[in-house]
Amino acid sequence: MGIIFGTGTNAAYYENVANVAKWKGPSSSGEIVLNMEWGAFDSDDFAFLPFTPHDIKLDRKSINPRKQAYEKMISGMYLGEIARNMVLWLADQRLLLDGRSSEVLNAMWALDTSYLSAAVVDDSPDLAEIKQIIEKTLNVPNSTLVDRQIFKVISILVGERAARLSAVGVAATLTKRPELLSKPINVGIDGSMYEHYPGFEGIMSKTVAQFIPAEQFKNVNFSCAKDGSGVGAAIIAMLASKEN
Repeated sequence: MGIIFGTGTNAAYYENVANVAKWKGPSSSGEIVLNMEWGAFDSDDFAFLPFTPHDIKLDRKSINPRKQAYEKMISGMYLGEIARNMVLWLADQRLLLDGRSSEVLNAMWALDTSYLSAAVVDDSPDLAEIKQIIEKTLNVPNSTLVDRQIFKVISILVGERAARLSAVGVAATLTKRPELLSKPINVGIDGSMYEHYPGFEGIMSKTVAQFIPAEQFKNVNFSCAKDGSGVGAAIIAMLASKEN
């Protein structure tokens, strides 16, 4: 299985040709690599994913409303915007920043996901890095320590939810081929969220383990696949060439 958890998200896995109703071509191995385009999951009905008002607001104001719903909840392009919506909502309730905002904070995409990563690992006594983000980057002066603590909690929650929801997609795909879990199976993962967002890798792995029996989960190996997209495309091209 190959996955991207980065600015966007997608996955591909080996599937039995017999299980793919639309497949009409030959396959000497009886298997094909299936491109899932799973970022679009639940985009039509919003029936399965745990959407919050902050997710709905992001989707409504995005350039592609009611599309890529799963991607918008777990990918690096969107997590900062979800957090910004949460900050503004709390400020509107006068629970954060004494109800204050700024022209910068009010602008969509003002809060990049990289700032959330920095906030998660800020363990300084006065949360100096978060103070810099709020007061310099977002231009909201005079933040209190409580403001910064709340900002850190928001950053942690948004990242943890993304990791857990990502794990659900991984677990669902692995259990689609349970016969493969009786022997070692590799899951190659590329992307900035997996590589760089603090705690993402560990939370994702532990969550996958909750959905798969321990005897099977011990056979699953998660590995960082640098330039997985490019390498994967080359492998598929090679396999297609051999098939023809």
